Amino acid sequence: MKIIKLAAGLSALSVLAGCSSLTSDSKQSIQYQCGAAEVELNFADESATLHYKDSSVPLKRVVSASGARYNDGSDPITQYWGKGNEATITWRGQELPTCVEQGTLPKHFTGRGNEPFWQVAVNPQHMTITTPDTEAIVDVSPAKVVSESPYEWRIESATETQLVVINTLCRDSMSGRLYPYQVDLHEGGNVYSGCGGDSEWLVQGVEWQLVEFDEHSLNTKAPTLSFLADGQLTGFNGCNRYFGQYNLGGELAQIRLMGSTKMACPETASQLERDFSEAMQRVYQVSIDNKERLVLTTRGNRQLIFVEHN
Repeated sequence: MKIIKLAAGLSALSVLAGCSSLTSDSKQSIQYQCGAAEVELNFADESATLHYKDSSVPLKRVVSASGARYNDGSDPITQYWGKGNEATITWRGQELPTCVEQGTLPKHFTGRGNEPFWQVAVNPQHMTITTPDTEAIVDVSPAKVVSESPYEWRIESATETQLVVINTLCRDSMSGRLYPYQVDLHEGGNVYSGCGGDSEWLVQGVEWQLVEFDEHSLNTKAPTLSFLADGQLTGFNGCNRYFGQYNLGGELAQIRLMGSTKMACPETASQLERDFSEAMQRVYQVSIDNKERLVLTTRGNRQLIFVEHN
């Protein structure tokens, strides 16, 4: 594998001129994308206010070895810990997926494509490239915003290699799996197109509420679904609270329900519980449609359609 270094002067200039995010101390308001959720933090001297869904929590600044850290001192805690353009946010005891300042890319970013197979892995200093003709590590400058509707970034290197990332949904040409970014790698006179980011980021951070499922009436107490960190999920099945596991990492999505509470319900709710639970166990595809609805497709082609629940 060859290693290509970017000239020191150009690298330093890029860091100064191309940095996409100031520290949180220097801004009065920051909007974050935390998976599917939007979160806003407003600063005022030594205090801050965190806005998530339809709620707000006042925070106080606390001592931190690095970054800017605020919390409410409660149990369960609500806390913001910002470092550069990313933040770790805990909302009433539940940690949200990695939060990235809107208009910027995650610090660690991956892209891949098919026919031919290629992949890239980007961190703040380097880009590792694998194509049919190249295996290389190149120094890179910070991502530059070249368009804002939708956001488009360009990551350049000391060579002619560059990566273009567009903030639009991308479906893998072989597996059908959805990713949050469209990616084009320009390398050696070739353009390799594919997808980037993490699929899980598209569905985490919000609670999804079922709005369409066979002929079931969903006017009251509709089932819900939340994708948590580390492959855990939880929700309401129409009668009881349930928990389980999920995996979006392979060619086929997998959902496994592990258990639930055991409350008795009217027959209509109990029938919905049984049908919903059976369908969830047979899900093989997780997708987002053009109306930003979550669509779960089962073996047998039943569909469960959810919308974000505030």
